[in-house]
Amino acid sequence: MFPSGPAFHFPPRSLDELHDAVGWWTRADDEPWSGVGAVALPLAVSEALSWITGSFDGKRKQPWKSAMDDLRLAVGRCGSHLRSELGQDLVTVDDQARQLISIVSQTGNVSNVVNGWKSTVPIPAAALERLLARLAEPAVMVAAWRDLVDACQGTAVSSDDLGSRRDLFRSLLSSAELSPRDAGRVLTGVLHDSATFVTEARVLLGDLDRDDISTWPGPDEAAGLDDAARLALCERLLTTPPRDGHHVVWLVFGQAHLGDASHFSVGPVTFYIGPMFQGMVGQTGADKEWVPAELRNADGWLRSEDIPTDDYLVFARVDLGHGRFADPVGRATDLAHAIVSIARFDTDTSNWVPWNGSLHAVDDRVTGMPLFHAPSLHPHLVPTEDPTGHVLEGLSGMLGPHLSPVPDTLRAAIDVVRWWQEAGDQSNLPRVVLDVRVVEWVASLIGGDEWHEFLGQTWKQHWIRSQIHQCLFNTCAEAASRPGAVAPEHRAQMERAHSKIQVRKGPGTYALHLDRALEILPGLRAIYPVHTRIGRRLDTLSARLAAPATVEAWCGELEVNWTSQVNRLRRLRNALTHGGPASAGAVETVGAFGHNIARAALRVTLTGLVDGRGPVLAHDEIKANADSWRASVPDAPDVATALFA
Repeated sequence: MFPSGPAFHFPPRSLDELHDAVGWWTRADDEPWSGVGAVALPLAVSEALSWITGSFDGKRKQPWKSAMDDLRLAVGRCGSHLRSELGQDLVTVDDQARQLISIVSQTGNVSNVVNGWKSTVPIPAAALERLLARLAEPAVMVAAWRDLVDACQGTAVSSDDLGSRRDLFRSLLSSAELSPRDAGRVLTGVLHDSATFVTEARVLLGDLDRDDISTWPGPDEAAGLDDAARLALCERLLTTPPRDGHHVVWLVFGQAHLGDASHFSVGPVTFYIGPMFQGMVGQTGADKEWVPAELRNADGWLRSEDIPTDDYLVFARVDLGHGRFADPVGRATDLAHAIVSIARFDTDTSNWVPWNGSLHAVDDRVTGMPLFHAPSLHPHLVPTEDPTGHVLEGLSGMLGPHLSPVPDTLRAAIDVVRWWQEAGDQSNLPRVVLDVRVVEWVASLIGGDEWHEFLGQTWKQHWIRSQIHQCLFNTCAEAASRPGAVAPEHRAQMERAHSKIQVRKGPGTYALHLDRALEILPGLRAIYPVHTRIGRRLDTLSARLAAPATVEAWCGELEVNWTSQVNRLRRLRNALTHGGPASAGAVETVGAFGHNIARAALRVTLTGLVDGRGPVLAHDEIKANADSWRASVPDAPDVATALFA
């Protein structure tokens, strides 16, 4: 938790949990809380609409059903306030999706029936269009906000349900062309009663005239609002139309250089070398008219010490002109990045790295602290902590005898490993195609089934068990590694807990003890505050692992998740390969799933080739072991047996 004002409370209360849910501090906060593979309502509606407005033939049963399944799952995740606000519009779309799923699930040619469905009243496409338009309404956003507030106030709400409310609220912000990052910055400050952000909010709402404020309060000063007043102010911010005015946005690029020029313009975007921008901040006087007005009107929001002074920085000033912009920073960022991308496409270089943060001015006045900072680099292992050398040494006796000469199948497998590695370096769109190609190759080697049938028959139960094991270990490990999140008297207990479940064996290698994670779970749950993300995850995990019956119920939930992701992966991969709707947002929901399942199938194939069992037997053993485990869960005598037998 990152406090945004003086009202932060320990142990955290519901407002603190709400603060964490809507805030943004690092790129990790852009990750969904409702789990990998979940599709929020705006995306589900858009995808369904894209499919049904096209023509239907017998080959489109699967993608149409998959899109409608995703839509119904997204509708099911809506909270009570949102359901009430959307009313019959949501009910109609859900009913029509259910009808279409029933139609395309039938055998034989259903083209005439589908075309009849498309002509029913209300017209399904029109119903989806109406719902999609309504999702950008302020009242709908407020309803989603209230669902999130209620979820944080309740102690029995699961981490998944709260995560769904949070992700849907952020998705609706984006649908209304509002930036979740920028909106979250002000909302979090208000929720923690920061006088700085409360004042900014009141200026944005028109309650205060900026020119009447002689001295801006500091972020650590309290505004003096109670909880109800802070929530009410947040709701007003969500329903207030964008401010009309002249909008200018400043952005930063690192590892950038302008050549011999100090500045120049490309349309509405003017690029300045770093020292020139740094020197212009706060310049006033009759001879300084060449300095952009928003930099001359420096006040409490804009201080020279907040401006980065790293070498090789270029600042971009994007003049959006006069108007009402829901997300001026997002619009300016898209334009500036597009211009730089065109130049980089011509030069084929990797410099001009976009920095995080922005400076936004309206009518020549800066609206908030710039908070510029360089993007985080991908961490690299210290060479002495990289276990690759030990793995290579282990291969000497296992793999060596098979390399003189290299069998054709092993040579092909090594080529496929390179495909998978290259897929990991790509964006999600090409990655999905490459990863499915990897699975197709493995499926052809095993028995010739369609790749999606091979995954369902061989890997489904193994994936379900892996998800449970990963959730158990990762939740306990994360909880045990954050001593600042619990009261001081419990921190020694946390250190002991972490040392039990993760034991160092050598450079970069650790033994992970799942059985011990299960043992320490009750203790961690007891010492963690409920109104934290990890505390809620511990509560949800404890409920799911209360008895073999609850473990079996969890398996059923994960099976629905598996089916949804495999069907969506199939739909999107075929659309990317053969033509069809495949938005970047939809592909992003299956990128990690496809990459990980391709890796697992390829790893077992390689192991079977190297140890002499062959890939068929290796996969048969994976399937038999996982199927046996799943069959034993309902009748297990205790949770430990249900998880590890």
